[in-house]
Parts: sequence; C-alpha cells; structure tokens
Amino acid sequence: MRKTINCFIPYMESTAAEQTIHALKESSIVNKIYLLNIEPNKTLSTPDGCEILPVDSLTSSKTMKMIAEKADTPYILLYTKTSALELAYKALERMTDFLQDRECGMVYADHHEWKNGEKKKHPVNDYQPGSVRDDFDFGPLLIFNRTEFILASLQMTEERKYAALYELRLFLTLHSHLVHINEYLYTETESDNRLSGEKQFDYVNPRNREAQIEMEEVFTLYLKAIDALLEPMYVETDVKKGNFEYEASIIIPVRNRARTINDAIRSALSQETRFPFNIIIVDNHSTDGTTEIIGQYKDNKAVIHLQPQRTDLGIGGCWDLAINHPRCGRFAIQLDSDDLYSDTHTLQTIVDTFYKEQCAMVIGTYRMTDFRLNTIAPGVIDHSEWTKENGHNNALRINGLGAPRAFFTPILRETGVPNVSYGEDYALGLIFSRQYKIGRIYDVLYLCRRWEGNSDAALSIEQTNANNHYKDSLRTRELGIRKKYTEELKNRNEIKRFIDSQLACWPLAHHNHEALQTVQTKELSINGYTFVVQCNAQRAVSTTAKVDKDSIQARPCFLCKENQPKEQKALETITANRICVNPYPILPDHLTIAHKDHIPQLMDENIFSYDDVRAFVQKYPDYALFYNGAHCGASAPDHLHLQGVRKTDVPIIPNVQQLITHAQTIDIRSMYFPYLEEEEDYPLECSRIYLNTKDYPCPLVILSSNTHYDDSLLYSALAAFPPDEDGQEAKFNLLLWKEGHLYYTVVFPRSKHRPDCYFAKGSEQMLISPGALDMAGVIVTTRQEDFDKITEEKVASIIKEVGITVEEAEKIPGRYFDEKAKR
Repeated sequence: MRKTINCFIPYMESTAAEQTIHALKESSIVNKIYLLNIEPNKTLSTPDGCEILPVDSLTSSKTMKMIAEKADTPYILLYTKTSALELAYKALERMTDFLQDRECGMVYADHHEWKNGEKKKHPVNDYQPGSVRDDFDFGPLLIFNRTEFILASLQMTEERKYAALYELRLFLTLHSHLVHINEYLYTETESDNRLSGEKQFDYVNPRNREAQIEMEEVFTLYLKAIDALLEPMYVETDVKKGNFEYEASIIIPVRNRARTINDAIRSALSQETRFPFNIIIVDNHSTDGTTEIIGQYKDNKAVIHLQPQRTDLGIGGCWDLAINHPRCGRFAIQLDSDDLYSDTHTLQTIVDTFYKEQCAMVIGTYRMTDFRLNTIAPGVIDHSEWTKENGHNNALRINGLGAPRAFFTPILRETGVPNVSYGEDYALGLIFSRQYKIGRIYDVLYLCRRWEGNSDAALSIEQTNANNHYKDSLRTRELGIRKKYTEELKNRNEIKRFIDSQLACWPLAHHNHEALQTVQTKELSINGYTFVVQCNAQRAVSTTAKVDKDSIQARPCFLCKENQPKEQKALETITANRICVNPYPILPDHLTIAHKDHIPQLMDENIFSYDDVRAFVQKYPDYALFYNGAHCGASAPDHLHLQGVRKTDVPIIPNVQQLITHAQTIDIRSMYFPYLEEEEDYPLECSRIYLNTKDYPCPLVILSSNTHYDDSLLYSALAAFPPDEDGQEAKFNLLLWKEGHLYYTVVFPRSKHRPDCYFAKGSEQMLISPGALDMAGVIVTTRQEDFDKITEEKVASIIKEVGITVEEAEKIPGRYFDEKAKR
C-alpha cells in the first residue's frame, strides 16, 4: 500500500511518546514520523524511522512553515498533545479517505479519552462558517491535505508565536472544507480534569493576554479576507427618547435559587441612585422555596414579581417578558440570581455611561468569587480584548462579552431576546455590536459567584458541545449578515466614488448638484402623505422640454454615448445599461441608467429586462429606480432609460405599507403553491399585486415580491391600464426599490402628460410637468412664482388630473385577469 502520510508529533522522551510512535508505525500508510522537539536544549535520542525537528513552539508560524517544507506525501498528520495516542482499526485509512474529496482541506474525528482511569467518549462538533473561536475543539489529531496546508501556510506573512495553527485553520477555510468524521477513530489521555465551569474562563485569564492579542490580529485578517470586517461606524442612539416611569429596571430571571435569590434582591435594593428604578423578577416556576422568598417583598412597590403562565421560557424568554412589561425602565440591567453587584453605585455608574457615551448597550467588569465572595481564578475579568476600534469584530472570536450587561430598552424590545437558556446574551451582544456603540466600564461592578449550584458548573461533553454549537450558529448567521453589509457598503462606496469623480471633472454637473443645497423646499401633507415641493431652476431644461416627434428627431439624443459631453463617463455594467450621473438633478446623487442601444422608451417585456432593474436595487439597496413613460415625463422618449435616486429622498417609500393596508388585493402568485385559493394560505415566498384607489391623490398599483421568477403579474397589470392613443404602451410612471427581502414596485397609471395649468396663460399658468418623482411625492417647480403659490389643494388636483379616474382604475382587475388568461 502506498505510504501517503507524514506525521508530526510533539516529542519528549517518555512512555507516552513511545506508545504514540508505535501506534503510527503500525499503520501501513505512514511514510515518516517527524518529532517536534519543544525542548531544544535537551539532548534526545532519536527513535528508529523518525527525525527530530527542533521547534520554538507547536503553535508558531516557524513550525507551520517547517512542516510545510518537510512534508512530501499527500497528507500531513499533526498530533497536538504529548499524551499517548491509540489508533482505532484502520483509523488513518478512514481519515485519508475523506481527504480524497478535492474540497476537503482537513479532517478530524470523534474519539475516546482516558479520564481518571475511565475510558469515555469525546464527540466533537461539525465545523460551521461561524466556528471561528480560537479554542474550537477539533480533538488533538488533525490530518491535512498537503497542498491545502502549503497554500494556507504561504498566506501566513507575519511571525506568530501562539496563533499560527489558528491562522492556518482559518486560511484553510478560505478555499477548502474542514470535515468532521462522526466516528470514534482514536483514544487519547485527557490531562485537564477541571470542570467545564472552570475551563470556560481560560480565554480571559490575564496570563493568556499576549496569545489573545495574536489571536485577534489573525482573526481580523481573516474577517478582512472574507469581507466581513466592519469599520467602527454606529447608528446614533438617543437615549433620552421615550417616556418611562422608571429610569432603570434590574432584570432577575430565576428558577430554584432559594440559596441565592435573597442576596441578589438585597443587592439590587441597596443601589443608591439619583433616579427611580425598580426590580423585575421573573420567577420561572420555582419549586424549592424561591417563590416564597420573593413573596416577602410583595409590599415593596419597587419589586415586580412576574410568574409566567408559560412553561417553555428559557432565560432569554424571561428577559423578553421582563423588558416588555409596561413598567420596565428606560434601561434594562442584568443581575443573575446567583450574583451580586460589587457596591451600591453600580446602577448609577451604568446609567451615567449610557448618557455620557450615547450608547445602546453597556458592559461592565466582574470579579470571580466563591460562594463566600473570596476571589478565585482568574480573578477580575474586564474583557480588555475589547477596543473601540475593533471590539465589535473581535466579539465574533470570543465566547462572551462580559458582565453586567445593560441595554437601552426601546432597542432591546425591537431586537427581541432569543428564548434560550444559554447564549442569549451573546446573541444580543453580536447584534448590538454590529449596529450600535457599546459602552465599556473597566471598574469592577459585579461579583460572579461560582458554586456547585451554577447551571454551567459541571456540564457533560454533550451539553458543552450543544452550547458551543449554538454560539457557532449565532456566529455563522452574524458573519453572513456582516458580509452582506460590507458588500452593500462596498457597492454604496462604488456609486459614491463614481459620482464624486464625475462632479470633480464635469463643471456643469458639479454646479447643478451643488445648487441642490440651496434649492428651496416646503412640505405639504395630503391625506397623511407627505409631498415635498422644490424650486429647482436647473430642471427647466427637462420641465419645458419639447417631446413631440419633430422636436425629438431634430436633436441629437443626449443619452447616446457618442453625443454625450467628453466629461460624462459611465459606470459600465455587465447588463445592457450604462449608469451615468444626471447633470440636471432633482435630488442628490441623481443617476440615469440608459440602455446601451438607441431604442424607444418602452417597457416591452421582450426588450426591457426587469431582472436587470431588480439586480440594480439588490446591489445598490440605498437606491430606488423610476421609469417615466414616453408620454409621462420622459425628456428622452426615444431612448430607453430609467433614473435612480436615494430611497430616503422619496416620500412615498416609507408609506408603502399604509398604501397596501388601504388597497384591495388583485392577485397573489407563488411558484411553490400556485393553486391555493385563500390569501392567508399563501407563504411569504410569493408575489402580490394591489390596487389603491382610496387615500392617495390618484389611483396606483403596488407589486410586492421576494422572488425573481414572476414578472407576468406586472406585465398583466400594465396591459390592463387604459391604452394610449398612439397604440404604444399605456401611460404610466413606475418606482421600484428593495426593502429587506422584498422588492416593491409602485405604478402610477396616467391619463395625460401635463396638467391644464401647464398650458394656461397669465397668473393661472404653473409650469409643472409631473414625472415619477412628482407622482411619488417630490413636486418640481422651476419658477419662484409657481413655488410660492402652490398649495396642498393644487398638488392634489394636479396629481389627480394626470392620473386616471377611480372609475377607470376599478376596471383594472377585470382587464388584468383577461390579460393574464392570454399568457
């Protein structure tokens, strides 16, 4: 049999080493055994068939690169312990079988371990994208694909003393999989016999600080490589927002803590503050006398004793119940039923930090103690690995963020707390750190009491794995969200850089975009919908444009590349469209998306790619696209184009749900359940089309969809609009954007291009020529006199006049189904 494995094992002369070497030699596929000497000053004898390699440590970059250089077989075995290794029957053959998969970079397996003279099973977890903590338990036996190992080692450009194996593993995942074999393939001896409750704090031990700094550096590089690294930018938090009876609430979820609950309550009540606070205790069906102890405080108005009826609440569910209580304060602050505040000023210190830093979450520092409050290892835990610059990224690498944790209640209510009893705090920390500033307090505020009654004091390996798997799943989801966020930010920056570059070299566009800053605006309200009127003289070229056939033919098309000024450039795409800066903007960052070919302004489903439109708003989700029909505001009716503006500048967009609420449903379609008859039976994965004739100034059609697969609803609706007199497409304006997972399209059927006031004489004239943005709430005037005299009533009458009548709109559903039947 071909010898396919080079083995690398730590070596100290011992019986254990001899047993490991013997076990490896017994395998017919082992080629050579390299002994990694971590005691270079000690003279060691070399066993037959082995070679000693002096190394500085098992976790250094020098060692990883040496292994890469020495390995000359398809697979590399690395054993990370000095204890004896026993291999199961054909274990190495089984592991290398998995490595024959081209996408497999490393394998690891379940195993047994000798622990206090007893052989026990030690299963390990599957590797997820979120299994990025540096202490992920692979077990001590790892086998690598040599090519992938070398490729990963070449990406390691910095010298590492502690984090090289971690770095190698992360880089492996960039181009290969780490595969868990659910079989017990070897046995090792476990020398760390501490309980799970003692091990879980190893990563915050100050003695490990130097190693943790290296781990953070490595992990930051990895996040950058996968485009998940977030810059320290936060959504602003106004902690004064809202009215609350109490400034703070101390949240204590509890079940069966008769020995400790009274201490926790007294610690909470002892807080000295300049504001009113209360204590919300969620007593989750205690049976050991805890309920009676809490009952002793029934006459204290500051103590709220909640006893949920539900029997399925975890710690997170208890928290969620508490924060949604009407008497919950502005800030919700942790106190576990086992623990105590360090002094009487903890609450005041936390609240002061919220106001000082305007943050959505505050995390303090705690001291580990025994039941009698004597300090125990590792002592004070301040999570100094958290920095303002990178703490929100490093949070993904570690297993906890600290205590006590406190939250701005309105944001916590909006976020919700997972109904679990492990990791709910970590889940919130990841979510908050992604979006909001987190305040840190490095003075001890909290005493974390460790005793035999702690829920995590002595977990089985199965429960430990389940806990770690859950947190890895949280990281997996969070990494996905952050990667999407950075992609959106990159796309946002791409558009912004393009616009800035155009304004820097194109004087006309620069002047007109700068002029937007001084454009007069005023807000009007019509039936609760906002309309913003602007006085924008630069738009006169479009508002007064001649769009008759003779005028169009007499001028060169300004959307064709060959006719555009030399300063005008395009952001080229893989689609048939060119993205250009609009030199006569209505709104900031106004874009024109023109077809590369000179074809008429028609939304013909055989020519017009609706998929390209959706792809644009998916890539640039800050933007909404709009379409002006050839006779409905398009100043270039001879050249197919759309325009793009920022969603935040379009008044109708935030009101789409209100429009839908007041609309009738015309049709629903799902690719999964095409035959369901009742609306409530349909899943989210479907398209819905609505008709609103009630509260907006003109009738409109809305399409909401989270699928790319069904454009027929839209085209059936367009075909159902009143036909145009020239036999071309019906008159309409269209607005499309993406919100979350949904695409929204609002269509305004039109009866005429311009209102009568446009053609009036004297004081009755108003040069307003509505396009899609006017219909959607941005009324463009180009003359001061028109801006000054326009009113809500006039805006409503103009929009109503150029739209279709309610009577005509009510014919759309019938025509729609007639058109749909033809398809």
